[in-house]
Amino acid sequence: MNENKRIDKELYALGISKKYKGYHLLKVAVMLALEDEFRLQAVIQEIYIPVAERFGCREYNVVKNIGTVSHIIWKYNREKLFEAANYEMTKEPSVSELISILVADIQRNEIKETA
Repeated sequence: MNENKRIDKELYALGISKKYKGYHLLKVAVMLALEDEFRLQAVIQEIYIPVAERFGCREYNVVKNIGTVSHIIWKYNREKLFEAANYEMTKEPSVSELISILVADIQRNEIKETA
């Protein structure tokens, strides 16, 4: 399965559809982090700003709209989020944490598929 479809599958499993602005922003953010996970160490410069430039908005809008997606996941699909994270959380994940969780889960699933 290609990266694009993996991310779609992951987001749909968490209850996030393309009707949310944050869906597309989060998808590109995850793609960037999958290309080079060191981008997660400089998330503003390496993920938020490039995503904002690609979608013609400001980094604030990227964080806000992905934050909305995070809130929806937390409110309605918390158990699925815990599965993706591989641990239980006590509070809603930050935007960068959500990106990191999705990247790690996709990478784990790739390893399982190739094993």
